[in-house]
Amino acid sequence: MKALVLDSFDSKPTIKEVSIPQATAGSAVVQIQAANILAYAGELFSGKLQYPLSLPGTIGGSAIGRITDVGPDATTLKVGDLVFMDSFIRGRDNPAESILFGTHGGITPESRKLMDEEWRNSTYAEFAKVPLENCHRINEDVLCKELGYTVEDLAYVLRLTVPMGGLYELDIKAGETVVIAPATGAFGGAAVEVAVAMGATVIAAARNATMLEKLSSIGGGGQVKTVQLSGDPTKDAASLGSFGPIDAYLDFSPSAAAKSTHILACLLALKTGGRACFMGGIQDPVAIPYGLLMFKSLKLQGKFMYERAAVARLIKLVEKGKLVLGERAGLRCAGTFGLQDWEQAFEAAAKSAGWGEQVLMSPNKLAM
Repeated sequence: MKALVLDSFDSKPTIKEVSIPQATAGSAVVQIQAANILAYAGELFSGKLQYPLSLPGTIGGSAIGRITDVGPDATTLKVGDLVFMDSFIRGRDNPAESILFGTHGGITPESRKLMDEEWRNSTYAEFAKVPLENCHRINEDVLCKELGYTVEDLAYVLRLTVPMGGLYELDIKAGETVVIAPATGAFGGAAVEVAVAMGATVIAAARNATMLEKLSSIGGGGQVKTVQLSGDPTKDAASLGSFGPIDAYLDFSPSAAAKSTHILACLLALKTGGRACFMGGIQDPVAIPYGLLMFKSLKLQGKFMYERAAVARLIKLVEKGKLVLGERAGLRCAGTFGLQDWEQAFEAAAKSAGWGEQVLMSPNKLAM
């Protein structure tokens, strides 16, 4: 088969002929129909971001595909199943050790072992060997035949898994009000979509008024309120609170936002006993209002990626028609590229970094 292999950060990825993987105990082989391309793929796979990767290896990420082989211990998955393959691989004997398949080799020697050995080769290939527990079977009759979704439509679920991880952790219930901030990025906007599908009222907060207006139409109107952040935390907290008591806050702050005032504003706006979950990319220390947390009994936590149960719930929302995909939801696939066009694919992904856009790698034909 053909695979996009990165030998070292000193050279570009190249397409190579490699052996088709074979399923062993605990694994399945998936024929890849569409794989997610991160907006920063060009920087990641050039070594600029200094992500740990076991090289040489086949790069990639989350994907959608069809199972062609399963290990002898598979009890439910079978050949022919259409599956979402999520990239968050955890150690079976210690789930605290994890990697992102084809993207990040983890931060400890134990997690690096996962990528160094069994899970080195990822999904920018015609076939990929993946853990059984990372294959999520979907109801093809419902999604493709009844709802009419294409592979490109279904692949957008790969974007939705991360915000679902945070919303699931916050235990968002129908009728609750949740603030998403900043809401106009790829994951923030996706979080608005998922929260609406879960039955919550969403307050989307950001500085970009144009994008906020687009987000306000999610769910047909009415469920999404918007607040254009001013930079004044007291004023912004009042604007957020004008919609009534706020139960939860999900944060997707970018790396440069450590000194941004919106975090304080959102915490100020939470009701007593409110919950907050942080899933952004800030690496520097962030000032937290200690007294506010204590007197309002706020619950703060971080969340990296998602739990398997969260992915299962997300798929149910799509299958039940609660979470709409594709053009009918205002979403756009900015390009589906073959392996030979990987450079154009990475460039297109970098230009499509906002909400509602995706770029995909399709090593095989998209025929269902």
